Amino acid sequence: MANILLNYYNFDGDWAKAHVAPYITGKKVLILPLAFREIQAWDNDSWQTIYGKNGEKYHNILRPFLAFGLKEEEIAWLNCFDTTQNHLKMIANADVLFFTGGMPEKAIAWMQKLGITDAVKNFKGTVMGASAGAMLQLEKYHITPDDDYDTYGLWQGLGLVKGLDLEVHYLATDLQNECTKRAVADLQLPIYQMWHEGGLIVDGNKVQILGSVNKVDAQ
Repeated sequence: MANILLNYYNFDGDWAKAHVAPYITGKKVLILPLAFREIQAWDNDSWQTIYGKNGEKYHNILRPFLAFGLKEEEIAWLNCFDTTQNHLKMIANADVLFFTGGMPEKAIAWMQKLGITDAVKNFKGTVMGASAGAMLQLEKYHITPDDDYDTYGLWQGLGLVKGLDLEVHYLATDLQNECTKRAVADLQLPIYQMWHEGGLIVDGNKVQILGSVNKVDAQ
């Protein structure tokens, strides 16, 4: 398994495209939009308005994949409210899993509810994710307070990537720097502060920095 950790749906930019291409070009992609808030989607109809074809987030998520030569109709979307989908089969048929942004613990809860957690953990292809979709791949991750979270906290991820933590959407704010420092002390792991055009490829024991990323090592 290789893991690609991103901030946003901009990995077709010059800072990342050539590095990401070997993991995407000619591959079967399954998008898993599971990190949504309850006020965004609560049934199939509301889910469709966000992630369905021509939904609010559909084209932003799809767009970078098209830049790698993939065709829209070849990209599958896992719909947690669609009881006609065989979610385990969809994962088994994919080469790339892509987790979208939102709240990471919501996505992990949905995976457990759908019974796909083990399938994701045992996936042999490439797992990608933006923001929450990157954080949930970690063994443990910290939360920096924002509109969704009132306080700093530590959370358990899937454990697909070990030995590092992320500060996503990094803008060098005092709060982000304080939380990075606290997480380094709490986790005793290096923290990668990812600017908007920044990300990581973790392939085996190798961590490759893409674009603008600061690494803050544990003391």
